[in-house]
Amino acid sequence: MDYQHYYETMIEILVDNFDTDIGEYNGQIELSVDEYNDSCSIAKEFNVAYNPEHSVLDVLHQSTPENGEITTYIVSALALGCLIDYLEDELIVDFDD
Repeated sequence: MDYQHYYETMIEILVDNFDTDIGEYNGQIELSVDEYNDSCSIAKEFNVAYNPEHSVLDVLHQSTPENGEITTYIVSALALGCLIDYLEDELIVDFDD
């Protein structure tokens, strides 16, 4: 998987869901099926923690697919932010501070 491409794509999606006052991602984000599957794969591969009780993968699995034919998923911006932060913290991707 091209982690750098995934990272750059997710940053573009997340930028509108970052609350600068509290320094956290918030709300819900709509991901394509491929973006959702890539997020789940990375969360599983690196076992990224969401909080002490849950992994990011657990939270992503609680996401709501759109009605009818599944073409998008509604996911937690905070969970996706945890995944992006992990990729940055573990230096898996290149990023600008």
